[in-house]
Amino acid sequence: MVEMPASGGEEILRATCLGRTFAGVQALRNGSFNLRKGEVHALVGENGAGKSTLIRIISGAIAPDNGELVIGGQPVKDYTPHHARALGVSVIYQQPALFAELSVAENLALGLEPSTLWRRVDHNERRMRAVELLARVGSDIDPGLLVRELSLPQQQLVEIARALGRSSRILVLDEPTAALSEREVQNLFAILATLRRQGIGIIYISHRMEEIFTLADRITVLRDGETISTLNREEADSQTLIRLMVGRELARIFPARPETTTTQETVLKVDGLTSVEAGVCGVSFELRAGEILGVAGLVGAGRSELARTLFGLHPHDCGQVSVRSTGGHLRRVRISDPATAIAVGIGYVPEDRRRHGVIPELSVT
Repeated sequence: MVEMPASGGEEILRATCLGRTFAGVQALRNGSFNLRKGEVHALVGENGAGKSTLIRIISGAIAPDNGELVIGGQPVKDYTPHHARALGVSVIYQQPALFAELSVAENLALGLEPSTLWRRVDHNERRMRAVELLARVGSDIDPGLLVRELSLPQQQLVEIARALGRSSRILVLDEPTAALSEREVQNLFAILATLRRQGIGIIYISHRMEEIFTLADRITVLRDGETISTLNREEADSQTLIRLMVGRELARIFPARPETTTTQETVLKVDGLTSVEAGVCGVSFELRAGEILGVAGLVGAGRSELARTLFGLHPHDCGQVSVRSTGGHLRRVRISDPATAIAVGIGYVPEDRRRHGVIPELSVT
């Protein structure tokens, strides 16, 4: 891991007692912390602690009901995403915010090139600029590729490159390593180390304690919409942070329990599953009732492709899939499409839930 020394730079952002209510629910009531130049400041907390609401206020996506936000020494009023970008604030969300049907170069150009009417586009210059920005984040992605052809880690690098192109001085990263391999995580950490040496302030959100202690100069803990404490990295350890996040001792969260051996019936049996289209070859395993079976591997190893094949999104060319029937017996099935998978009791939660898991334009119901 890349070790990052502590920073004592000038303050470039301060949030004081920020609050926000949604439909009568207090999502944030006292969001307070500050960010210094050349610092990595981690925000940690359980789901629902208020981290996302705080970040959306900093990005200009929503306005606070109360409190004050100061950027570059100036309180901001009538704050919008356009205003945030002008002040040098860029947010990299867990789900990349890129246009899937545009090329990498076109996505990088948005917000960087002049938006005057009847402007002639210099495609060679746009491509060269894209290559330069991508090189700064250690990537050799072809600028001509459509974004929909990129993996999630590649899309993330494109977003960071775009932030660099905007000369951002405040970079917010929300769970940036969720879909990265170890090598890609190391590459990201090296990029962040370079950015902080350039004086960029980084707000880093992650549930991974190892990353927090590797990257962060300071750590702010949120719980139930309130800032609980801000600690220097050397003052904190995992148990202290978890106690602050949940409001009770670690021993009460994970009580000791005896080891158990899974003896339940097999509910899914896969023998030699192969899909040429998906790049899955000869996969075999058994899943028992009440069991969690982990499937591990680097990005590109075929984990997602295996899941998509089991759900009928890719055809399988050979091999057998057997599912336990309501009568308790394993029955061989031919999963040719998602409807068949659902009918035999297989559910699928995809890696990219925004693109493949939900339809954002429809209601929850």
